[in-house]
Amino acid sequence: MQGANVQRIKEGTPRASIKDVAQRAGVSPQTVSRVANGYVHVRPEMREKVLAAMKELGYRPNSAARNLKSGRFRSLGVVTFNITTLGNERTLEAVAEAGAAAGYTTTLIPVADPTRISVAGAFGRLEEQAVDGIILIMSAEFGSPDDYALTAGLPLVIVDSTATADHTLVDTDQEQGARTAMQHLLDLGHRRIAHVAGPLKSFSARRREDAYARVCQEHALDPTERHRGDWTAASGYAAGREILAERTRPTAVFAANDQMALGVMRAAHEAWRSSLQHATLGGIVAGLPSAVLEKNRRLLLEPRA
Repeated sequence: MQGANVQRIKEGTPRASIKDVAQRAGVSPQTVSRVANGYVHVRPEMREKVLAAMKELGYRPNSAARNLKSGRFRSLGVVTFNITTLGNERTLEAVAEAGAAAGYTTTLIPVADPTRISVAGAFGRLEEQAVDGIILIMSAEFGSPDDYALTAGLPLVIVDSTATADHTLVDTDQEQGARTAMQHLLDLGHRRIAHVAGPLKSFSARRREDAYARVCQEHALDPTERHRGDWTAASGYAAGREILAERTRPTAVFAANDQMALGVMRAAHEAWRSSLQHATLGGIVAGLPSAVLEKNRRLLLEPRA
């Protein structure tokens, strides 16, 4: 390529070391190390000499050796068994962004089912890859970390699950979120409210369902109108069809997440052609654009009088 200054390094040429760069730049190996590690307290002229020598010699910092020496690997491991729900998707996105901003890479190990064997296997794979800590995104009951053969001293953060006092737990206020959705429906005057719950294995689903039952009890409502979903829009759609098939339909639906809420909405809109009157849908917001929900929150469920 005309005008390009390209240096070809023959195969078998020994890899340049810090000492080689220091000798070429006329500085100490410590100065080269500081430049390679991004320290700012290096005089600009010294930095330019070191960078020029690195480029000329084809020097690349040996991050693996540096990590072994420091005992830090600048790597985070994430274990989750469901990457399709919006809540988990947004959590993974936030973890990756925060890690990258701090100079960490993120390794994801998905497991098919949150069993002790699968989680322990995921932990083992991450430890083999040398991570500084593990984030477990698991909506099911986790139990004691001791049951999963986690190396002592390896930091663990558990998201959306039960946990022991030995590890950090990050979770939303599941009960308050459910109460807020239910109160919204109550404020609109609804007294017959169905609930599309999440899977029984899910810790957050049970917390939201329990809150629904308590609110119903506090307001003398019938808490038995429950339909079971699996967080997907398809399961919400199936639940919506069941609700619409009931002889005495509810006037409102509280869905445990937005994907199932959208499924209920689809079932309701399909039934709209049958001359229906409006009802209201409440749901736990899990990351869908608010405009989508606000525009479609009032649904057609009840037959006209």
